[in-house]
Amino acid sequence: MSHGRTAIVLAAVERCRKRLWAHCYRMSGRRTEADDLSQEAIARAIERAGDLKEEAAVEGWLFRIATTVCLDHLRAAHRNRTLTELVDPVVFDELPAPPADPEATVLLRDDVRLAVVAALQHLVPKQRAAVLLHDVCGLPLAEVAATIGTNGNAAKATLHRGRAALERARGRSDVDVPVAADVVERLAVALESRAVDALAALLADDVWGVVDGGGVVKVATRPTFGARALLRRFANLNRRVNVPVASRVVRLNGEPAVLVTLPTLANAVFASVHVETRADRIVAMRVVRDPAKLAPLQEMIH
Repeated sequence: MSHGRTAIVLAAVERCRKRLWAHCYRMSGRRTEADDLSQEAIARAIERAGDLKEEAAVEGWLFRIATTVCLDHLRAAHRNRTLTELVDPVVFDELPAPPADPEATVLLRDDVRLAVVAALQHLVPKQRAAVLLHDVCGLPLAEVAATIGTNGNAAKATLHRGRAALERARGRSDVDVPVAADVVERLAVALESRAVDALAALLADDVWGVVDGGGVVKVATRPTFGARALLRRFANLNRRVNVPVASRVVRLNGEPAVLVTLPTLANAVFASVHVETRADRIVAMRVVRDPAKLAPLQEMIH
């Protein structure tokens, strides 16, 4: 019997391996932690295969185990995120693309967009777990409650608070899914040519932006609101960075993004730029300048 359960678990792991990694990435926001946490979850599931009650529920059981592993890790880490801290950009296109015209919802099934994963990090871990297990994994509230160690009513309240917190962290959810590719292409041209006017033509009046320097690169410590303020920061950056830059559109977090490199410095990655669009305008811009987050992207330019 135990051998049969192990075979069932191993088969489910192979079906869900990428989704388990994505779940751990959404929970932690970090590439290496997702690697470690997903492997720990798989090892724990195989070790506990005999505890599996229903073969039909094996996938939900796997995600509950992965969530517990993540919660244990986050509880030990005591992580406090700053307003400008983003998540690791990742090359991860294997998940199904979100629908082109989603219903009015903040979180889509199998969504790994940087904007959404970054917003999830502003939820307390149990809220994050409740939203992901219920709204992404489709688990009933009873199983969510058992995973986060509470009762059904408390789990329902946690889910409600988590959804509200995610809405606030997102800022706006009336955005193109996926991002408008032509706008990203035009952004890449504007950044490479350092054309302030070309960038201005792409920005919505109420655009907002944030830059993550990882505590290493000197950047603004708060988000920037409004097209005029964002353009001023772009002009200031142009003056400070007096070497040529190159920009190319790449796929990061399942969407087009701009990778900015420095050709005169061995094509070192300078930034990744992730935008959200609406009505052919950029409504949000998230820029990663943290060298640690950018280092794994260096291989994309070769």
